[in-house]
Order: sequence, then structure tokens, then C-alpha cells
Amino acid sequence: MGFRRGFKAEANRIALRIRAQMGLSPVAPIDPEEICARYDIALIRLSDLAPASPLLRTADSCFSAVTVPCGARTAIVHNDAHNLYRQRSNICHELAHCFLGHECVPPLTPAGERARDGTIEAEANHLAGVLLLTDEGAAHVMFRRLLDEAQRIYGISEAMLHYRLRISGAMTRFQRASSW
Repeated sequence: MGFRRGFKAEANRIALRIRAQMGLSPVAPIDPEEICARYDIALIRLSDLAPASPLLRTADSCFSAVTVPCGARTAIVHNDAHNLYRQRSNICHELAHCFLGHECVPPLTPAGERARDGTIEAEANHLAGVLLLTDEGAAHVMFRRLLDEAQRIYGISEAMLHYRLRISGAMTRFQRASSW
């Protein structure tokens, strides 16, 4: 599925603006918890909300995170049974919904089926990745030869790292520059 024209550039501008507002450089790693605090979004661990939840019994649980309105505030409930990199990605996905102005909708339809808009979810997935590693950060990783350290530096999974290096164009630009 393709994005609307200009969406990827818009997502990168959003990530850069957030970094600037937090006093960070375009290539700096971010902390999703600090973003939540900065934007007055409550971040709630599922284990704090429901310690006996069966969703916490496995790291491969189907529940990752959800954004919920709480009066005038917004809250993100996330599954803290997942590994740290996935938690960071899950939180950034929910932050992306907030930054893109996506409407909070109940997770289930009245018939009990999962409510899911593929376009909205794809946009949130993309922006989540860009929040974690901007296009500038991806180029920084490639041209500074930080590939071996990038997962640790940016707190992202190997799959997310390679996705961002590829989709940002940083890998292609590096390969072309290296062949000259």
C-alpha cells in the first residue's frame, strides 16, 4: 500500500520538529517516555493497570499498546512484557497516532470484531520508525559506519534498523557514494 503524496517527507518533518522542541539534533536518539512527558501524554504499563492480565504472560502477546482519551488528556497503555525495543516501537506507534491527529476509536466494533483502518495503521507504523530513527539519523548511521552500534544507540530492533536504512534511502545513497 502506498502513502499519500508527501507523507514520508511530512513524517520526517514531524520527527525533526519533535527533536528540535526537545533540544535534540536531527540525528539524536529519542526516548519515547520523554516525548510522552513533554506532550503531557500519560504512559501506563499494562502490568500496573492489570497485573494479572493474561496478555502479560507472554512476550509474543497480541496486545502491544493502545491510545485512550482520559478526559482532557491522552494516555498510552503499553505491554511491558514485550522486549524493550518493541516497547519503544509500540509507544512510538501510539505517539504517531497522536501527532498525526488520528481519531481515537474503540478497538472493537459493536459486533466484537477488531476495528482497524489499514491506511491509518500504516501511517502510524511509518512515523513510529521515523520517530525512532529520522532520515538524517539513518544517513548518519551509514556514513559514520555505525551499523554495528546503531541498535543500541537508537534503541531499535535489527528489523526496524534495516527497514529505516532501506526506506529512508540512506543505504542506497551510501552504496552509490561507496562505489564512486
